[in-house]
Parts: sequence; C-alpha cells; structure tokens
Amino acid sequence: HAAVAIQRKLKMVWIDATDLERQPAGMDDPEAAERVLQAEARLRSAHGIFVPGGFGDRGVEGKARAAGLAREWRKPYFGVCLGMQVAIIQFARDVLGMADATSEEFDKGKVS
Repeated sequence: HAAVAIQRKLKMVWIDATDLERQPAGMDDPEAAERVLQAEARLRSAHGIFVPGGFGDRGVEGKARAAGLAREWRKPYFGVCLGMQVAIIQFARDVLGMADATSEEFDKGKVS
C-alpha cells in the first residue's frame, strides 16, 4: 500500500529463512555454506526487510538472523507477529548479551 501511495513499484524477493541459518560448529557442508552466502547477498541487496508471522520453530533462527543483519546493515526492518518476536529475541541476544534468549513458544525449558 505504501508503494502505491508514493507511486513506486514494489519488488519483493523471497528468501527462505532456513537459508540464513548458519551451520552448527564442527559441521562442514559446503552446499549449506553457499546457500547462506547467497541468501545473505540477496538480503543485503534489498532496500528493506520484511519478516512476516509464522507458526512453529522452522526458520526461527534464520528470521532472527535477518533481523540482526537488518540492524547491523542499518536497513529498514518490518517484523509482523513472529517477525517482531524474533527481532526482540535477536536484540536481547546481541545487544543485551542474553545469549540464551528465546521464547517459551520454541523452547519450553528456557527461562530467559
């Protein structure tokens, strides 16, 4: 709607959040590493980042990473529902130093 109001054409590029998830330490998967690099490049080329709502924990870490990269790269970020939730989790981790920050929705055993 905003693009129409300012007479611009909105171009959306879909990036699967799981493609932004880094590999666990000690895991060496060149294909997965390449997927992450390609997803990062596509995300970096965007003028803004929109992370919509979702259900379950699939891609949550990638969504949180997108929020962190938006902050790091100083790109506009619009998180709706789960998109805002992961932005807050990511902020708590990286800015407030709460490394184990998460949501009870994803990990019932965490107290953060």
